Amino acid sequence: MNQPNPAPEPRAGSPLASRYRRLLRAYPGDYRAERGEEIVGTYLDTVGPGRRWPSPHDALDLLGAGLRERLRGYGALRLAAAFPLAATVALNTLVAVATFLLLQVEFEDPRFARLDPVGPFQTLGALIWLGWLVVGLTATALPGAWTRAAAAGGLLLTVAVPLVATLIGQPRPPLFVLLPAVALGVGTLALPSHPRWVARSLPLLTAGCVAAVSVAFSAAEKGGNMFTSYSSTPELLAMAGGLMFALVLLIGLGRALRADDAGLWAALLLATPAALLGADQLSQGIRGSHGGGPSPTAFAATTGAILLAGSALLAVALAGQAARHRSVRRRVLDIVCPTCGHRQQATAEA
Repeated sequence: MNQPNPAPEPRAGSPLASRYRRLLRAYPGDYRAERGEEIVGTYLDTVGPGRRWPSPHDALDLLGAGLRERLRGYGALRLAAAFPLAATVALNTLVAVATFLLLQVEFEDPRFARLDPVGPFQTLGALIWLGWLVVGLTATALPGAWTRAAAAGGLLLTVAVPLVATLIGQPRPPLFVLLPAVALGVGTLALPSHPRWVARSLPLLTAGCVAAVSVAFSAAEKGGNMFTSYSSTPELLAMAGGLMFALVLLIGLGRALRADDAGLWAALLLATPAALLGADQLSQGIRGSHGGGPSPTAFAATTGAILLAGSALLAVALAGQAARHRSVRRRVLDIVCPTCGHRQQATAEA
């Protein structure tokens, strides 16, 4: 009986190798020229026969390593170190928002919001908030790759549910809730692989504290009529964004006293999601309200300005760090050698 031919081993000229080379574009050009083939060969040696596409793990690994190498060139490796901290804060903010909106809005009587109920909930947005609570639980029980996969699923759910709700004619949360949720969800993709026990316990602690606050609100209002729909939450979301930014900035300043600026970079990364949480209030403050809230044009303009300002702020910080890094390298390379007396001239790539 003839045995089937085994699948060929991947080679340097195979389609798989070409796809790995495309991922290598995340690296700086000089690094690719020097070590690109070596990196591709290493990955090809680790994959099984017959594979035609890089695995998601390999793709994320290459993209992350390329980003770190680019940041190294800017002298901003602490920005890479800030991603896990920013991701941890983003996840716990989402867990807090999800817990509160589920208990105070989604489980409320839909008649308060003049909506047709979606099962026991006001809108399909309940699926989004339940999804982020699952991500928080996963971060506690299965940190690392499982949590990042769950975070990717939570982000996909946050984007997909509003589209599905529109297609099938069901109510969904408003954009002033969804946009910051998407921004925070993107941040959770950088959750750490091996978090400390404090970081692992934070999602459950956050959910428990917010649930207790929600119960206290309900008891104080004798039925919980303060937050009956999403239209009653813009001020609270703005406060949550301000509190999140203040906490991470405080952490950053504390780390800066120990010559660690990763916390300040994390504050810079979270400035945009924090501002998006207050976009509705900012729009009303700048352009006034329209039927109880900002007009769509005003909200779109405010959101666009927040995104542009956040991107510009990060770009300016990176440019300043790169200039400082080049200046330091020049001073180091211009030092006269005490042994031979020759001066090491700074090169253009320094």
